[in-house]
Amino acid sequence: MHIDAPHPNCAYMWLNHSLDPKLQGDLAAWFGSVPSVPSACEGNELLGESGCQTNGIDNFDQISFWKTPTADCFGAGGECVPYHEWVTNYVAVIGGR
Repeated sequence: MHIDAPHPNCAYMWLNHSLDPKLQGDLAAWFGSVPSVPSACEGNELLGESGCQTNGIDNFDQISFWKTPTADCFGAGGECVPYHEWVTNYVAVIGGR
């Protein structure tokens, strides 16, 4: 949340709502995804008894989360890709160029 957010209490209420297990389960069922709240896998009518397994929750430990590159590259010895170049290449991949 931005440091100068005009309504931080509202933002926190929205964040809490978005993490509600019922909502997470319903969204996972609709998108065919895994909920970000593991308890949403239990007892959700739309997701069903095996919805989380069907959608791949058992593969969660195989996910590698990426980080946007930083200027220092964590001491990679000058092999950094400048941020503007990284963004250009990322957009090209997403756009299928």
